[in-house]
Amino acid sequence: MNISEAFKRDRVSFIQSSGLYLFAAALPFSVTLIQGGLLLFIAAGLWRRCAAGALQTLPAEIKATPLFVPWVLYLAAGVLAAVFSVSPARSFAALNSDLLTAAAFLGLCLFLEPRQRETALKIYLAAITAAAVFGISQAMGALAHGHDLRARAGHHPVRFGEIMVIGLTLAISRAAAAEDLSPRVRRTIFAATLLIISAIVLSQSRGAYLGTALVFAGMLAIKRQPKRVIIPLIAAAAVLGIGLSLLNPVIRYKIGSIFSGANSAVNTAVNAPDQSIGTRLVLWKTGLKMIKDRPLLGAGPGNVKTLFPLYCPQPYPEGTVWGSLHNLYIHQTAERGFVGLAALLTLFAAMFMAALRGFNRSPSGLTLWALAIMVPWYAMNGTEITFQHVHTSYAVLWALAVSITAARTE
Repeated sequence: MNISEAFKRDRVSFIQSSGLYLFAAALPFSVTLIQGGLLLFIAAGLWRRCAAGALQTLPAEIKATPLFVPWVLYLAAGVLAAVFSVSPARSFAALNSDLLTAAAFLGLCLFLEPRQRETALKIYLAAITAAAVFGISQAMGALAHGHDLRARAGHHPVRFGEIMVIGLTLAISRAAAAEDLSPRVRRTIFAATLLIISAIVLSQSRGAYLGTALVFAGMLAIKRQPKRVIIPLIAAAAVLGIGLSLLNPVIRYKIGSIFSGANSAVNTAVNAPDQSIGTRLVLWKTGLKMIKDRPLLGAGPGNVKTLFPLYCPQPYPEGTVWGSLHNLYIHQTAERGFVGLAALLTLFAAMFMAALRGFNRSPSGLTLWALAIMVPWYAMNGTEITFQHVHTSYAVLWALAVSITAARTE
């Protein structure tokens, strides 16, 4: 059936699928297209329910969706912090993104269908691979001319590395899954995996290096996974890392400085090994000062940048007034207090439990993706606020929605 025939046969279903496919293709690239595609998907889903006279069942389905209560608690904590914020108007405006993220997740859980899901996953993995190739070509092209350029594909290199780690987890999950794959498909997935690993190495992002290591560790720890697939991929990742670091000494330094950077974070007598880590240490200390003054409800969402000059003496790190503290847990506590932090950790714990239940109920490459990415994602939030970035948060919530719907239908 061609596109024209599919549209004529069921226009609403065609529009809904198109929105989902646009969302999947845009995840590594465009916030506007991510949100636009998802809005189209959800609107068409509501339209289909309305046409079928089934809208009345939606409230009960929404309440039964995993994470509904944790999302409500998280949003309520944000509203409470906004009410007592240093700038309520700014805080309430900042909460729009939280509400949109929660609605996106619930919409995926409500309307995602098996036939759409499989195609959308293929599109997403193809898009991740295309972004990886773009990033690799940037870095290697510059290196060929004697320059050092981090792979980024239109993003900040750290964000790009995080996007790649989430895509890598899907690729490994599909490759390691128990379900039968044709030799051609398996070779394609392996090739995509190697490209994504190369892009992560060339991003020169220590957070992504840590995330990748945790992905592989998690894959080895999760039962029922064929080690004959995971171990060769670990070996390939090591070979790629060593080979690329031999070409670029900066990569060697970034990998080697992970331990010294962690040491400087816990030992104030040790200097940070470079500016990037030094900046983060200053930002974290600044956040802790903010938390000390407003421990219960914080300064309000969106107000770190407002208060930053009051808590950080000049000269500012890298000459910038920062709006991100580059640690989600410190950042959200500074803006929402310990009440907000408790709500965030409750949401994160519920996400992990939902992923674990999905995998235990229906072990497959679909449910493995969500389970394997959770801990690496939590860890990457320790050096970034990736939960508040659309490219990464929507991708992880997409993984979780895939797991929930797969466990429900298989």
